[in-house]
Amino acid sequence: MLVKKKTTTTLRLASSRRDEPPEIEITPVALIVNPRTYAFYGRAGTGKTTVAGTFPAPLLLIDVNDRGTDSVSDIPNLDVIQVKDWKLFEEIYWDMVEDPKKYAKYKTIIIDTLSMVQQLCIEEVLRRKRKNAQQAGQWGSMTRREWGDVAQEMKSWIVRYRDLPKNIVFIAQDRISKGGDEEDEYEENELMPEVGPALSPSVAKVLNAAVYVIGNTFIRRHTVTKEKEGKKVKLEKIQYCMRVGPNPIYITKIRKPKSVDAPDIIIDPTYDEIIAIIEGEE
Repeated sequence: MLVKKKTTTTLRLASSRRDEPPEIEITPVALIVNPRTYAFYGRAGTGKTTVAGTFPAPLLLIDVNDRGTDSVSDIPNLDVIQVKDWKLFEEIYWDMVEDPKKYAKYKTIIIDTLSMVQQLCIEEVLRRKRKNAQQAGQWGSMTRREWGDVAQEMKSWIVRYRDLPKNIVFIAQDRISKGGDEEDEYEENELMPEVGPALSPSVAKVLNAAVYVIGNTFIRRHTVTKEKEGKKVKLEKIQYCMRVGPNPIYITKIRKPKSVDAPDIIIDPTYDEIIAIIEGEE
């Protein structure tokens, strides 16, 4: 947590169980600046990775078996680590913690996709149980306890990466929850249908609670009327959009001042537009 200390107030506790009472700094909330965490989900090709590419650079893309680098190949100051197994996903985090200077230049870490991270986690859990990892995630291939093991593992790693002192962007595929899926069995019943990140329900809950922004990316056709040679002509345009405002079906979220109304959607979303909403500048 970064603060402008020159404007803080320092207090010393009158009594304490310690030998020397600790000092406590009281800071105006407006001066507290925390790295923020984001989750973008949607169908393939709807602009999730492209939006992440607009975040502060240099950027580090952790490409987890997704091969989604084509959409960001023209972005400068972006490095990529390709991850094909669970152990490497763990080792990257510990390397960041134990050797922070190596990663100091990066302002944004992108994990693409968290859905594939969960798949690697499923395979790892099955390997530990000496089961066939190639059948990972297939119906009947896992017990409720094994789904629970996956959920616990995923929750821990989402929080670990979330707590890194960087902008963190989690990317996921979308998933329509209708209830009754095998991995849903250990979850409480929820209103259905619901569209959210393609993760098991308990993992999705942790992700949704951990981030500042949950955005659903989608493409829509938009008709515009233009005048051409004295005649009005209707033209169709393709718009890349992101849902961020309250929605009864799509999971969305944006932490912002109560006085600011979040738009239902952002057209051609970028980091700057999202931050403008969070900071009440829209």
